Amino acid sequence: MIWIGVFAPSLVWVTLTFYEVTWWAENVVTFPSLFFITYLFVACVLLFCQRWVWSLISCCFAAVFWLLSPVSVQKVSHECANAITVAQYNLLYDNENLNEVLSYLHNHAFDLVVLQEVSPPVGEKIQLLDDIYPYMYGGQEGVGYPSGQMILSQTELSGLSVYWTSDRQAIIQGTWRPNKQQAFQLMTAHPPSPRSLELWQRRNALMSEVGSLLSSHSNDEVLIVGDFNLSAISLRFARLFPSFQTAPVASWPNRVKQWYVPASFMIAIDHLWLKSTNEGRRICQRDSKQSPSGSDHRLIVTEIGY
Repeated sequence: MIWIGVFAPSLVWVTLTFYEVTWWAENVVTFPSLFFITYLFVACVLLFCQRWVWSLISCCFAAVFWLLSPVSVQKVSHECANAITVAQYNLLYDNENLNEVLSYLHNHAFDLVVLQEVSPPVGEKIQLLDDIYPYMYGGQEGVGYPSGQMILSQTELSGLSVYWTSDRQAIIQGTWRPNKQQAFQLMTAHPPSPRSLELWQRRNALMSEVGSLLSSHSNDEVLIVGDFNLSAISLRFARLFPSFQTAPVASWPNRVKQWYVPASFMIAIDHLWLKSTNEGRRICQRDSKQSPSGSDHRLIVTEIGY
């Protein structure tokens, strides 16, 4: 009955992936590292028992799940003309290294920065970067920080507004006009982490709302950015925005207590989707940065060009 122990984890993964049960099932299968570790353990036990063939088969399964794990860098194109950079970062409300974050954003001068988990005191400090990012959304009277979000830009942000869903989740939408390229319709959001059935349903509902808003606009140049708390390994992610480009990279959890986690043991939940019908723009590269520190997420930098 050794074959049961060898094939069972993969059967569980396939079943929970394609026959979604509920929130916990999706959370389990979106961590390929769990199955990689399981197969390494099985392979070691079988090796100790001198079951050479079954141990080798277990190692092969482990390799498959290792390949499903996210990477730190996705280089999609070696050529990237007129490149612009988009940084996105879940700050973490109690980030203890805020000065490092501010210094990083100041020194790198990204074209666009999309932040999550920004509290009012932190937002006031971020506004001091207005010499680098003269255009900001978030912190204004009557706007606040919708779902903890804040947007910084070196170039014009126009017509930005907040769309509130029925359960009071915020989707920021408007127009971003980078210097080197045509304007984008910009959408950002930060749904809750699916740690319970209710939160899982709220996250899924917000993703549906984003899709509905997209269908109501005719803009062919669209950029969707945010911490969506949705693993790129999930079937739900694969079905989202099929006409858009994306390139998932490892982003969470960056650390467990004081221990930093390797990229292959993380999942990709901080996403960027690009649609460029007329301009022919593309994602050239996405890079998951190890600094700045202080958050359980990594800062992600995306290069977009031609």
